[in-house]
Amino acid sequence: MPALRCLFLFLCCGLLSLPAFAQADDPYAARQARTEWFRDARFGMFIHWGVYAIPARGEWVRNRERLSLADYQPYVDAFDPVDYDPRAWAKAAKAAGMKYAVMTAKHHDGFCLFDSKYTSYKATNSPAGRDLIREFLDAFRAEGLKVGLYYSLIDWQHPEYPNVGNHPMRGNPGWEGKTFDWDQYVTYLHQQVEELVTGYGKIDILWFDYSFGEYKGEKWRATELVEMARSHQPHILIDNRLGGDMEAAEPEPYAGDFEGPEQIIPPGEVLDERGRPIPWEACITLNNDWGYSTNDDYKSARHVIHALVNCVSKGGNLLLNVSLG
Repeated sequence: MPALRCLFLFLCCGLLSLPAFAQADDPYAARQARTEWFRDARFGMFIHWGVYAIPARGEWVRNRERLSLADYQPYVDAFDPVDYDPRAWAKAAKAAGMKYAVMTAKHHDGFCLFDSKYTSYKATNSPAGRDLIREFLDAFRAEGLKVGLYYSLIDWQHPEYPNVGNHPMRGNPGWEGKTFDWDQYVTYLHQQVEELVTGYGKIDILWFDYSFGEYKGEKWRATELVEMARSHQPHILIDNRLGGDMEAAEPEPYAGDFEGPEQIIPPGEVLDERGRPIPWEACITLNNDWGYSTNDDYKSARHVIHALVNCVSKGGNLLLNVSLG
């Protein structure tokens, strides 16, 4: 009888542990487990805010107007956000029913709102004089909201980021023939991401932006980047903008945990090639630009509510962007 009891307990323990073993061997199951809270959240706040709020012509002002670093510097010198109040933002997000928020730690202009030791181009060296990301994280966590950080893969101020794609200096005669150390730039990118996932407590989402042309996937050393982030924070969710294909039957290791259609809502549930649901969020602006612009139009409450219902009815989230001046 004792032997039968031991056998029974052994079998029960084995059966109870099967899901864990199955999950470890099944990337889809592992992703479903990681994203459970995200798939239940449905509504989040996206915050685009930085130096580009001062010229107030959108976050792509350097690109659109081909501004050099010298042209842009007066806005950095004037960056003194005396009315910065993330506690008020967090309370507003919670009151609106949002469950999480994502803020721009570094946008394409390369200016860091966090205190990175790898650059002097940051808020702590501006009139702001403090780590604005830490204040954001503290405020939103205090309201019980999940927190995410947006990090631009491209960087218009870094001397080793090449003059390609949408770089403000593309076509500039002074940049013709210039050589770049790509490995040095990608190392810088990895170093800064590691700062974010090791120096600020629990981060729920890493929101990368963006890949294009040949600058995608392993060009960013994407597998290494994801493995590093997960080594510090195994629970962290990562978006799909490193360049992989989440809808493939066998996605790349860096394909991401959720898709992020921009300014559009999918016509129906998002599925992979095997017919399995994929977590997703539609990131949509409250106005037209992502960053603050004085010449902008805002969507009506009716429009926003309809977008939220549309997303939720199809199994997705709405990440509603607010552009702060």
